[in-house]
Amino acid sequence: MNNGGRRAMYSLMGLPEPVSPNRVVKTKSAPKLVIDRTGETDAARYKGLKMTQVLDDDAMGKALEEVAKKKREGQSLRKKLVEEEYVMPYADNKNKGPRQTPLWTPEKLDEAGKRAGQAQAWARKARMGELKKDPFEALAVEGELRYYSIIVAITVAVAYGNATPRALTMIGLGSADGTLMEFAKIPAFALLAAGLGSGLVNAIVFAPPKRRNSFVWGIKGLMGGPLAVGQLRELEKLKTVGESEAE
Repeated sequence: MNNGGRRAMYSLMGLPEPVSPNRVVKTKSAPKLVIDRTGETDAARYKGLKMTQVLDDDAMGKALEEVAKKKREGQSLRKKLVEEEYVMPYADNKNKGPRQTPLWTPEKLDEAGKRAGQAQAWARKARMGELKKDPFEALAVEGELRYYSIIVAITVAVAYGNATPRALTMIGLGSADGTLMEFAKIPAFALLAAGLGSGLVNAIVFAPPKRRNSFVWGIKGLMGGPLAVGQLRELEKLKTVGESEAE
């Protein structure tokens, strides 16, 4: 920013500057390895008097007592160098994560192959039980069913429409007692009843034995009437993928 940066903006607006999170302030540092070549800080490199070279009897006794105590406790008498006890950064197993490369053994390979085979067998079994796809199972009113639904819609609209008496009067076909309107309601009612009955027959009677979708054929029967019933009766029973492959 040309105005002095984010910190200057806080000052101009009179807002307190937010505290930086610890993950930004706190820096990680790896332990440094300092190898003592002279023996000043590393006891394992001490080149002074050995235990057998000590002239003081008291010091000799204390040293021997310490050696005996370490032997009883099973501790090593040899002092370790600094570089031997040094742990490389991020090598102390504190940051544990998933292995980049699985530790494959013959047993694990056999187990993985067995699981893969079981999954493939299960998928094949499930696929064998699926029904084959059939274009007639799509929820679409097409062909003769569509023409039938259009005729039914026009008939019902003319028979029960509020504008029908006025339209008949305008073309000279209307009557004062409405006899023509009452006569037109008879075929409209018959078509509605045929559609409702065809939907119920398709969904309950014909669709289940043929493994067809009851909802789809119920809608087709409602829209297509007896034509949908005839179409469903002509169709064969749906077969599964396994039955088709066995033939």
